[in-house]
Amino acid sequence: MRRYCFHRTLLIFVALMLSGNIMVKADGYEKLSFGIRQLRADYQTRRAISTSGNESVCAFVRLNDSHAEDVLSAYGCTLITQIKDIFIVQIPLEQIDALANHEDVVRIEAQFDARPLLDVTPSWVHNLPVSTGTGLPQAFDGTGVLLGIVDGGFDLTHPSFYGVDGSTYRIKGFVDDYASDDESIGTPTPLGREYDNEEDIMSKAHSGDTGTSHGTHCLGIAAGSGYGSEYKGIAYGADIFAVSTQIGTESYYSSATEVARMKRIFDYADETGQPCVITYSIGFNDIPDDSQLFSEALEGLTGEGRIIVTSAGNEGRKSSYVRKSAGMGAAGSTLNINNYRGRVYFLSDQPFKLKCISLAIEEGKYCKSDSVIYDTEDLPTDSLVLRGHHLIVEKWGTYYTLTDRTEGHTTTDHYLALVVEGDDADVQMYADQQYSFSNTYGAQMNDLRLTKADNTHCIGLPGTLSQMITVGASNGRYSYTSLDGSEVKSASSEAEVGIIASFSSIGPTKDGRVKPDVVAPGVCVLSAGNSYYSSDYGKTLVKETMFEDRTYPWVAMSGTSMATPCTAGIIALWLQADPTLTPEKVKEVLKNTCKHVVDGIDYPNNVYGNGLIDAYAGILDVLGIPSSIYRVSKHQPTALHIRPMADRQVCLSFDAAPTKPLAVRVYTVSGLLVREQTIAPTSTTYVLSIPQVRQGVYVVQVDSAEKGMTGSELIRF
Repeated sequence: MRRYCFHRTLLIFVALMLSGNIMVKADGYEKLSFGIRQLRADYQTRRAISTSGNESVCAFVRLNDSHAEDVLSAYGCTLITQIKDIFIVQIPLEQIDALANHEDVVRIEAQFDARPLLDVTPSWVHNLPVSTGTGLPQAFDGTGVLLGIVDGGFDLTHPSFYGVDGSTYRIKGFVDDYASDDESIGTPTPLGREYDNEEDIMSKAHSGDTGTSHGTHCLGIAAGSGYGSEYKGIAYGADIFAVSTQIGTESYYSSATEVARMKRIFDYADETGQPCVITYSIGFNDIPDDSQLFSEALEGLTGEGRIIVTSAGNEGRKSSYVRKSAGMGAAGSTLNINNYRGRVYFLSDQPFKLKCISLAIEEGKYCKSDSVIYDTEDLPTDSLVLRGHHLIVEKWGTYYTLTDRTEGHTTTDHYLALVVEGDDADVQMYADQQYSFSNTYGAQMNDLRLTKADNTHCIGLPGTLSQMITVGASNGRYSYTSLDGSEVKSASSEAEVGIIASFSSIGPTKDGRVKPDVVAPGVCVLSAGNSYYSSDYGKTLVKETMFEDRTYPWVAMSGTSMATPCTAGIIALWLQADPTLTPEKVKEVLKNTCKHVVDGIDYPNNVYGNGLIDAYAGILDVLGIPSSIYRVSKHQPTALHIRPMADRQVCLSFDAAPTKPLAVRVYTVSGLLVREQTIAPTSTTYVLSIPQVRQGVYVVQVDSAEKGMTGSELIRF
């Protein structure tokens, strides 16, 4: 057994050397992103131990040459799509080095390790008056807009993806990454098999992955009609294009495949002439300076009528950031190692020393044991072993990584403490999704150096990118009743509606920008479930609906994955009002109209972004009404209902008779005041006449000292 372990370790070491992960670097190595380098190293390791198959990876490739397709073809690459000078390509792993060495190849990049990040929900985001058209020139339900989604676990037959009356099927296209090549229906594409008509989509019935309901649930929030239930989504009149995707499989799912899938959705929108918003609730690790092509490719996709909404992530409870500022002697924390693929990243312009300390339990308490010190000016070329930890520290351009390559980590009484030292260095330390920091053991040992971690800087890609609309999750529902009649409470059942959910990732980005952009409800959200789900929903099942002789579930889920489609659905309504909206304009609308749930803090900030999204205030802003009229509220009154009547009259209906005078002003949408009056009604109804006005839309503003009676309403004569 020992001889086997020795030879296996030797083979791994040789493979790491050959792959460039330790000593020997192939030509073109600097053109590879961190993720591609690590994939290359893992591939070489497997090749050294056993025979590997014809493995390939989907990646971004930037080339200078005008004959780029010929270059790619020469190395056995399959072109999937192109965005300007960025090619999304399936590359045989055995050709990575040769391709990188070609003089016309500038960079090869991909990110890996992806993770999948409504009954009363519409009322929390003030969507009901938008969908009913209350006080608006028309009702907005997403009609004419394409709602795209890239996700997994789709039930294509769910009645929520029909119209509200169950007669019109709204999924116009579907691409299944799991579909085999020998299917009799659908057209094979590099992204899977595509189904472009209702008959074929319904014959397909569901995506190839039945172990999740994630995509069905998210799509139901964004665009579900809620047929047969009270769980209606936001843009329930929108057309739908869905793409299923594989996460964490041997097909080397990557950020490049995801961009190609988004481009397919936007291509369909171009074909049909529709504005489009994509909801994307999946994330990757954000490695410093390693997402150049990812960012540029997405920037090339977004623009006028092309919006991508993405999740901030669910890492808010995890301590993942440590900073040792210049002038501070040392700072660090204890590293909790959950997976041998996890890494810690260090960003610093100045040299520093990293001290790794093994912690062990003695007499029921943690104590410091052996240690090693890495000096970034003189990094070792081999890994070091520290009480079972197989540690590798490497420099990658502007940053450094620490990896513990010991597989399994079966010893539960050994943890690793990391301390950054160097008076002149300003060092930022990040743990990726597989690792986390803990200050508990440092506090127990009275070592203040090991208590510096916090939960900031934990938003992942693509949420950190400036062109994305990044969404955090706020609290909403405190509890729900499952189908068996039992009450299920959320972990934040005492929190106020709108307060940030404890799991929601917070900013800033690693280069200091404010993220997220907005928050939306993401706790105990009720939506459509996958009827082909291979497991038991258990307590998350809240209702079942019969449709065409099949039973369909409605389930509860939580996460920024749920907040993201809520926001995307609202943006679909805004696109219906103005199909030319850009990501920059959407962010301006959010800045102007989001609710500031917490007083006394500045907005935007790295917890709430611009605040809780408000569908109604946002659509008023998109229509240009709030900005054009002086002293008009951006919200409707809650204890007063305003509606137009015949003969240019307006009815004010109060929940309870007011006891104080009210000021009423009526404006045209251009801001012209056409009527102003102070009234002191003694009943619950008052009728105001507005003679000699033309047909059109007007704004009625009511101001009162009584609660719930101040606000504005749009009416049409």
